[in-house]
Amino acid sequence: MSAKVTFVNNPRPFKNMLDERIEQYFKSKNLAQRGNWQLYSKTIILLISLFTVYGVILSIQPATWISLLLCGLLGFIQATIGFNVMHDAAHGSYSDNNLTNRFIAFVGGDLMGGSTFMWKIKHNILHHTYTNIDGLDDDIAKYPIFRLSPHQDRKWFHRYQHLYSIPLYFFTTFNWILFDDYWKLVTKKINTTEIRTMKTSDHVEFWLGKLVNLTLFFIIPIFIFGFWKALLGFFVMHAVLGITLALVFQMAHAVEEAEFPEPNDKSKIENEWALHQVQTTVNFAMNNKVISWLVGGLNYQVEHHLYPKISHIHYPEISKIVKQTCKDLGITYHAFPTFWQALVSHFTYLKMVGRA
Repeated sequence: MSAKVTFVNNPRPFKNMLDERIEQYFKSKNLAQRGNWQLYSKTIILLISLFTVYGVILSIQPATWISLLLCGLLGFIQATIGFNVMHDAAHGSYSDNNLTNRFIAFVGGDLMGGSTFMWKIKHNILHHTYTNIDGLDDDIAKYPIFRLSPHQDRKWFHRYQHLYSIPLYFFTTFNWILFDDYWKLVTKKINTTEIRTMKTSDHVEFWLGKLVNLTLFFIIPIFIFGFWKALLGFFVMHAVLGITLALVFQMAHAVEEAEFPEPNDKSKIENEWALHQVQTTVNFAMNNKVISWLVGGLNYQVEHHLYPKISHIHYPEISKIVKQTCKDLGITYHAFPTFWQALVSHFTYLKMVGRA
């Protein structure tokens, strides 16, 4: 897999200055850049919450409407596990031990129905390297259903995408577990990028995760509630999971303030990579501790894109350094004060780019 677009990384005054300040911060505080008890306690709390709700649904078997509410809660907790646990582990920022990262990523990702193997290519490589670059960043490659970049072809129905986006977001994870991951497996491609050949261990994790997830959240409920009730609960769980994941990730890049740079005729982005990340990424609700806890620091997307190997538990502090460095060098640092402002900007952007 070769890079199709390059950046002007020599010199890189912004990243060099930032690296020095970030390194000094961790040294002065005598802190490790990976996870600590804050992250590990989150993991325990979220996993216990997931299986407690799951156990209540199966053992107590409350009234149907209560069961469906609990299925929705189950989906929301799975999303928070993805944000807080799987995301750090897949980036290698959960622990200094690679085996621990792989195991935690499997528990928080594959057992929730996803594929860590596919995610690491789609997210860690393509999205983080080529953020908002049409044709390479798979997160904006929703064509023909969505037009997320002003450089993509516009179809007549895109003018309504701000309206039909919500019902389609409900199906985000359905698409992953029922179609998308398998399509990538067969075609050996993610968007326009070829993926490496899967090892035997990769296949075992892929298929074991799919099988265990389907067994836990669909097959077992069939024996207890019957097919149709189990299907309805499965749908509600994934609808909440899907829209939660979609909105949190979309509000960082598919908003009015984010840029969508195009490479020149030599396939080069005429900027250093770190500056590209700041220009294409937007934070939100940085002062809201509840949201920060739930979304695993993904409201600090600027910091995450600059330092994905640093655990999200450090983002609130290092964001002060990033923001000050941007100010010192005259670089615009984008951040929405609240969750709702980011949400409104996302749908405003969908409407704008769908009609422009």
